[in-house]
Amino acid sequence: MYGGGQQKGLRPGTLNVPGIVGLGEACRLRQLEMDDDERAIAAKRDHLQNRLFGSIPGLVVNGDPHTRLAGNLHIAIPGIPNSAVIARVRHKLAISTGSACASGVEAPSHVLTAMSLPEDVIEGSLRIGLGKFTTDEDVAAAAEILTTEIKAIRKLLSE
Repeated sequence: MYGGGQQKGLRPGTLNVPGIVGLGEACRLRQLEMDDDERAIAAKRDHLQNRLFGSIPGLVVNGDPHTRLAGNLHIAIPGIPNSAVIARVRHKLAISTGSACASGVEAPSHVLTAMSLPEDVIEGSLRIGLGKFTTDEDVAAAAEILTTEIKAIRKLLSE
């Protein structure tokens, strides 16, 4: 970067005052809403988890069931490769086989490996994202989609 000597030569250009003020206001508003939002998101996550437990035998929740991110449901279906599930639902759900920072990595999750999870749990792990704008209808649809596709995969694997 080339230009003026602002901030003792660390960067050129004029500070984006409207952007700085806007970010500060966005942070203030988020702080006002965050506790309520996180509780609502966690309730939807738990509802999805309960629906999946009720319809997918052998389902496992990875990680601590109490201390976790509200918008993250990390599950595993041992014996069902996560790639098979992803191939069937990738265009229907916010779902992945690992963290966003590991996108495109084919190796097993180093976090799940460090947790000493069995290999079939690691290979069957899926991360489902929920957020502020996830509706109860979205949760019901996700449960139905996952249940249907996992049953179909199990049927194919048993043939």
